Amino acid sequence: MKLRVRSAVRWPAGLPRVGDDVEWGRTTVAVSGSTPVRLSVIDTGPPPDAAYGTLICLHGAGGDAEQWRHQISHFRHRYRVIAPDLRGHGASDVPYSAYSLEEFLGDFTQLLDHLAVEPPIMLLAHSFGGPIALTFAAAQPQRIARLVLIATAPEIHLHPLYEAMLKLPLPLRMLERLRPLVAPKLGAPLFVIQRVLAGTLFPWRGWGLLPSVVTPTLIIGGQFDLLVRHDALQRMRSELREARLEIVRYTRHLPQLERPRAVNRHIEQFLERRRSWRDEEE
Repeated sequence: MKLRVRSAVRWPAGLPRVGDDVEWGRTTVAVSGSTPVRLSVIDTGPPPDAAYGTLICLHGAGGDAEQWRHQISHFRHRYRVIAPDLRGHGASDVPYSAYSLEEFLGDFTQLLDHLAVEPPIMLLAHSFGGPIALTFAAAQPQRIARLVLIATAPEIHLHPLYEAMLKLPLPLRMLERLRPLVAPKLGAPLFVIQRVLAGTLFPWRGWGLLPSVVTPTLIIGGQFDLLVRHDALQRMRSELREARLEIVRYTRHLPQLERPRAVNRHIEQFLERRRSWRDEEE
């Protein structure tokens, strides 16, 4: 079956985004690999000489850069904020590829180079963005100054019944017919979701990476998150060298959208904490 590849778009500069009180533009970044892909990227912030650093926001499977809209609005006046639509998501190209972790890591590395991202880099990741962020931070710790992991862990599972359904080899035509019924609000076609979750995320075990992650890390979990268990978050905190854990009350798997002020407050305190003359955190 020939798959239609959706082209990336450039969001017109100055045009307001729906549901937000600020304006920012989009740019297109072309990355190469087994399949060339154009990524649609939000890139906004103050002039380089006035920025505290760069915040990079990685969304989860089925999401898009707009899931970070509250964080972009809050931090864009002090930081350069970059939020890409991952391959197959949002306004980025939808290639017929494996959607493996290696592909996403290749996209991310090329994105940093193409946009000439300078340190310090603060990396924020939600759900499936977590494996990308953890793997990159373990491999290149010198490039990441702070790591924020939201509703993610080195091991994520759905209910076994749902996982089994995602692994069924359904044809693409049938998957797209099911999409309006089972996933009308997702930011990616169902075949992309199926490959990301069943082929990449669910088999992934990232516990062995944690000893290599030396970056100070903030872990944020949702009180009622059914995908990421609290015991996994506790274990991740204990196995990372320098990590703190915050559980945001009355939230599920999208704390940054459900209670953005609380999440922004935790992130802000973590990113901008200073050290006293005794080299102790204030």
